[in-house]
Amino acid sequence: MEAATRELRQVRAAQNQSLFREINERINALNDAFSIVLPREEWLCECADVACVERIEMTGAEYEAIRQGPNRFPVIPGHELPEVERVVEANDCYLVVEKIGAGAAVAQDHHPRQRH
Repeated sequence: MEAATRELRQVRAAQNQSLFREINERINALNDAFSIVLPREEWLCECADVACVERIEMTGAEYEAIRQGPNRFPVIPGHELPEVERVVEANDCYLVVEKIGAGAAVAQDHHPRQRH
């Protein structure tokens, strides 16, 4: 793959995943209200596929741990894209991917918790 094409894919994937992260940040506020009765909460898969609507179950603490990395995203196993990200954590329910190359900077720039 040509370098310019690879960089474009990295940027586009990071932009798509940042959009899902924004939605999950809003879901996080709702999940907090129900955390006493629901130990595991539902989140959107933050993969690069804008048409993906699959859900991931994890605790609020697991979600918060992922959010500590500004270029990390939870995805359903099989939704990772090795050309734009690397898997840094895996369990039975989800993978945590970290953006690489140009996508890492885009993900960091679009991290909702770093803008405030």
